[in-house]
Amino acid sequence: MSDLYARLTATGFDRDFLRDAILPEWWEDSLAEIPANRAFVENLLARHLGMPLSDLSQPLATLSLPSLAHVKFKRFKNHVDQRVAPAILVAQRVARIVVDSMSLPPFNLNFDAASLRQAILRHSHYVDLSSLLEFCWTRGIVVLHLARAPKTSKLFDGLAMFCGDRPVLVLGTRRDSPAWLAFYLAHELAHIIQRHVTPGSPPLADSDLQSASTDRQEKDADSAACEMLAGIADPTIRNLKYDAMKLALMVAREGPRQGVDPGVMALIYGKSNDRWGVAQNALKHLSLSSGAHEMIAEALRKRFNAEDLPESSERFLSVLSA
Repeated sequence: MSDLYARLTATGFDRDFLRDAILPEWWEDSLAEIPANRAFVENLLARHLGMPLSDLSQPLATLSLPSLAHVKFKRFKNHVDQRVAPAILVAQRVARIVVDSMSLPPFNLNFDAASLRQAILRHSHYVDLSSLLEFCWTRGIVVLHLARAPKTSKLFDGLAMFCGDRPVLVLGTRRDSPAWLAFYLAHELAHIIQRHVTPGSPPLADSDLQSASTDRQEKDADSAACEMLAGIADPTIRNLKYDAMKLALMVAREGPRQGVDPGVMALIYGKSNDRWGVAQNALKHLSLSSGAHEMIAEALRKRFNAEDLPESSERFLSVLSA
């Protein structure tokens, strides 16, 4: 196995990730001394990593990841950042497993940001991560969170793509605040409803969604996300005097009155006044600084039973749970 580990590590897939997410739990490296066992492992790796089996089976063959030239990168410092390749590859492979294994409602693109918000507000006090997840799943839009990626891989904030005619949104951020991930999810959903990504088109990968962007599609997606969450494309709260506790009290009171998630309102204040530290501390006072990853995983578990899959696929899907 040493040649496989060395060559895969060079592509960005470390030994721990391979052992935890792809190789069977019962696997011992000494088993590879038997050719049939080695062939079994090579087939697993080829299937889950999309690498040619012929290359994996040749100890001296150089391995390489599929090209990222077809991925549209947004807000990355480099137009094509190869360091994110392993994480994007894993996200695409798990998305395909989920889509191929589920019976989902048909997807029809018959809504925009405003109508989406109105649909959610008929059943919720405001648009938040929970209501966005429910909206997406009931309309045939798959939402996943990549909780585990290879150690050396650069992460992405969001990935919007289609698997066949099925839209899939994958969040890769390590942020765990429901308010932050509500914005990230709304942003990626905007790429779908604004047709920045369509069936057969390249996936779109976002990084650093907190920062401003001059890219037209990114600005449009930001505006649509804000309209979904706050009802207007450019929400602003101008008050430089709030400390974290006062901000928490204000948004807890005013957010529901205005149909805005209090956590989202705290982030609007942080962005409006460049006071992200105050906003983050307000989220802590509101007990809204964690829990988003579990919410996304639970929404998937409610609709999908991984135990019905082959063991190798079930193990690979463990990257979706912390």
